[in-house]
Order: sequence, then structure tokens, then C-alpha cells
Amino acid sequence: MSEVGMPFKLSRESQIRVDRDGHIWHEDERVLHPGLARTLARWIDLDDSGRYVMRNPLDWCFITVDHTPLVVRTVRLETDPAMRVEVELSDDTTEPLDLAKVQVDPDGVVYAHVRGGRLLARFDRQPSFKFLEHVETDESGLMIFELGSLSARIAPLERGETLVPPAPPTRAITERR
Repeated sequence: MSEVGMPFKLSRESQIRVDRDGHIWHEDERVLHPGLARTLARWIDLDDSGRYVMRNPLDWCFITVDHTPLVVRTVRLETDPAMRVEVELSDDTTEPLDLAKVQVDPDGVVYAHVRGGRLLARFDRQPSFKFLEHVETDESGLMIFELGSLSARIAPLERGETLVPPAPPTRAITERR
């Protein structure tokens, strides 16, 4: 079809926005249906140039993300039978937390790269507190997460430093003996 016959100009831009709390908005109206909001959140991705998109098997569009595309709603710290940490995200998925990809800003806000390091998630207030209860800071400012025999260095962010995908370099997770 020629451009002359098109009733509008095609664009991949949208009026979809993810706010700081992980809520999805369309044309200044919050998406309130839980199933639709969950599905839309699961479609969030990055394109090859680093722009946020919503992508499904049939189509895609650019979206605006105010802060992080996902929010950690719950953190689970398990010591039995194995030492592990899981997070539940604002898209209602649960995944193991890669402790090597966790960072804390000067205000104590915890961030983690999720979905295999592809996207950034900000911890909500309650999961931040629960996670930080297991973090000690030594006299040199080094932050260490400890859960039973599991120990991992947590990277502090400097004031003004920002986190953007791709994920930071992986740091070794060590187990105490």
C-alpha cells in the first residue's frame, strides 16, 4: 500500500509508560486489570540500541520507563536445604537473585539486574529492608551480603552514578568455610 493511501503515519512510538513503582500506564491511564498489567510487564525488553520496548510474538513498540522497568516486590531468603535468594518481580515472575549483579545506592536503595542480566529492577521498600538486614559494611566501606554459609560482595554506587543495562561485570560469590 502506498503512503498516500495510509490514514496515518506508522510509528513504533507509544504512549505506554512504566512509573517508578512498576505500574504501567497508557495514555495517562493506569492499567488496572491485573492480568493485563502482568502480561504487559512480561513483554518489557530492550532493543539492540538500548531503548525499552514492549515485545510479544506478533508486534512491538517503544515505551517510556521512568526509573526501572521492573520492581522487586518480594525477596525470599532460603537457608534450608540450600542457600539461595529469590525475588518476585512486578511482572509476577520469580527468579533466583544473582548476588553478583546487586548494587546499593548511597540512599540504601537496592538494585539488581534480572532476566539474565538484561533488565534492571529496583527493590521496593520492604524487600530492601529484608535484603539489607543481611548486609554488613566494614570499616573500608566494603558491603558483604551473608546468608548462612553464603557470602557475596555487594557493589555500592557512588552518588550520581546510574545503573543502566547491560549488567555490571560479574563478581565472584564466595562461600564461607
